Amino acid sequence: SSGINAEYGENLAKPKAIHRDWVEGRPVQTVVKPGAKNANASERLLQLSLPKKVAANAVMEEPETPYNEGISKINPAALKAVASTRIETLAQEKQTHQSYLPPCPVQSIVNPKTMKAKASAHIVQLARPKDRKELEENPNVWKVSAGAKAAQASQRINELSAPIPRKVRAKKATAVPV
Repeated sequence: SSGINAEYGENLAKPKAIHRDWVEGRPVQTVVKPGAKNANASERLLQLSLPKKVAANAVMEEPETPYNEGISKINPAALKAVASTRIETLAQEKQTHQSYLPPCPVQSIVNPKTMKAKASAHIVQLARPKDRKELEENPNVWKVSAGAKAAQASQRINELSAPIPRKVRAKKATAVPV
């Protein structure tokens, strides 16, 4: 078996073979052939290389649709219309609530009395972190004692922990035709 493992390890150590269809990338700079350097462009090629001539004031004609019509004429009666009191009340902006407070500024001003305040002894005691002496003195706090491991459950506990007996129907045995 060690011979098979050694052979397998040697096979894994070999580099992966290059795919048969792989082609190496071409360099960025291309070599221009001397014939291309001395070539003369034909009149047609020069004509095609000129920029496209665009009319100075060319306006695209849009097809007539109801969406590109100009602004319609306004009815003279609509120009003389007066809004009702209900419309004017609806047009008014919504007022802020009477108990609304604007957001607090980012930099708040601290009262000088607050800066000079001293914490009471009770507050200092509450701010002190809990002592972890028990963990430092005894690192095996969570170790289960031998007495707890040897404990036996009472008969009543065993009775309560037993599963509930349920009625189970037996499956019908069917005869297989031969």
